[in-house]
Amino acid sequence: MSIQPQSHETVSARSRTDHRPDYILIGIDTEGAHHVYRTTDETVYIISDSNRTHRYDLNTVDRRINDWIEYVTVKRGFESQHLYSSLTNSLFDAFEGDDQ
Repeated sequence: MSIQPQSHETVSARSRTDHRPDYILIGIDTEGAHHVYRTTDETVYIISDSNRTHRYDLNTVDRRINDWIEYVTVKRGFESQHLYSSLTNSLFDAFEGDDQ
């Protein structure tokens, strides 16, 4: 394994080719459903019992992923969460987990 120094050129070239994943697990709600965010077209998939049960197009209703996360948090809550609407919520969840 070779170690390459990071110069402005290597970091710049890498950042042009790096991209976020097409699918990101938002989390698993308190009813056991998985919420998955598809970044390529701003949709959220709800998967229950290994079947896709719902598909929400966020663009159609003029909403963003943060709106979806807040909606699920209020309606069902998350058993485990991997994507947060803000850094503050992420840190709060991390500190809350330390108390258990």
